[in-house]
Amino acid sequence: MRFNEFKYFRKGVIIGLLIVLLYIIWPFIDVLAYSCAFAYMALPLYKLFRKKFSRAVSAGLALSIYVIPIMVITIYALFAVIDFIFSFNINVIEEYISGVFNLYTSSIFNGFVNEQTLTKYIDEFVKYFINQLSGKIFDTGYLIIKVIMVIFITFYFLKEGDKAENVIISFTPNEYKEKMKIYLEYLHDSYKNLFISCVSLSIIITILSYIGYLIVGVPYAELFAVVTGIFALLPILGGWMVYIPIAIYYFITHDYTKAIFLFIYGELMLSIAPDFVIRPYLVKKEVDIHPVLVIVAFLMAPLSLGLSGFAIGPLVVGALNAFYLAKYRDKKI
Repeated sequence: MRFNEFKYFRKGVIIGLLIVLLYIIWPFIDVLAYSCAFAYMALPLYKLFRKKFSRAVSAGLALSIYVIPIMVITIYALFAVIDFIFSFNINVIEEYISGVFNLYTSSIFNGFVNEQTLTKYIDEFVKYFINQLSGKIFDTGYLIIKVIMVIFITFYFLKEGDKAENVIISFTPNEYKEKMKIYLEYLHDSYKNLFISCVSLSIIITILSYIGYLIVGVPYAELFAVVTGIFALLPILGGWMVYIPIAIYYFITHDYTKAIFLFIYGELMLSIAPDFVIRPYLVKKEVDIHPVLVIVAFLMAPLSLGLSGFAIGPLVVGALNAFYLAKYRDKKI
C-alpha cells in the first residue's frame, strides 16, 4: 500500500470512528448541552475558588454550590408536601366532586351518558393513567442516570474546559489557527454571558416570587420562591408550575381573591416579564445579541426540542452570534 493510499485509508477510518462516536452520544446530546450550560453557570465560582485551590477542588466546590442546595431544597420540599397533604381538608374536594355530579344530573346532558357508561370511561382512564405512571417510573430511572452524567461531565468541563481550545486549535489548519482563536474567544464570551444571565434571571424571579407569596401569605413562601427560581431556569418548566398549583389550591379553598391575585401576579411578573422583558435586557446588556434571538434560544428551542432545547438553543444561537460579531461586525476573521 502506497503512502497516499494509506493516508486516505487512515482518514477514512478516523471519519468512520467519529461517525460511530456521534451515533453513540447522539441520544445523550442533551447531557452534553446541559453540562456545558451548567459549567458556564458555575464558571464564576470556579474562577473564584481557583485563586486558592487546585483545579479539581475548585471544580468540586463550584459544582457543590449548585448541587447540594438543590438536594436540600428537594428534601425540604418533600417534607413540606407531606405536611401539606396531611393538613389538607379532603372534604373540600368531595364537596366539589359532589357539586359536579349534581350539576350533571340536573343538566340536559343527563340523558346522553348513563352512570354505567360514565363508570366505564372512568375505569379506562384510571388504567391508562396507571400505564402512563409505570412508564414514567422507568423514565425517572433513565433521567437519574442522565443527571449523574451531567454532574460528572460538568465537573470535567469546569476542571479541563480551558484545554478544549488547545485541542480545537491543534486540529485547525495553520492558515486558520489565528482566526479560530479569535472566534473561540467570541464564542466563550457569548456562552458565558448567555448562561450567566440565566442565573441572574433566576435570582430576580426568586425575589419577585417571594414578594408575591408574602403578599398572599403563602405558607413556606421562601421554599416556594426558591423552587420557582429554579424552575425559571427552564422556560418550559417555568415558574407557572409553582404559582398555578398554589392559585388552584386557594381557588378550591374558596379564597378567590388570593387565587386571582396570585394568577395575575404570576403571569405578569413571573412569566411574561421575565421571558419577554428581563431576559432580553440582561442578555443585551452583557452580550450584543438581538432580543429576537434571545426568544429563539430560550423559548422557541425548548418548545421545539423539549427540555434539551434549553441548553441546545443557546449553544446554537450563541455560536452563530459569535460568528456574526467576529466576521461581519468587528471583521476580525
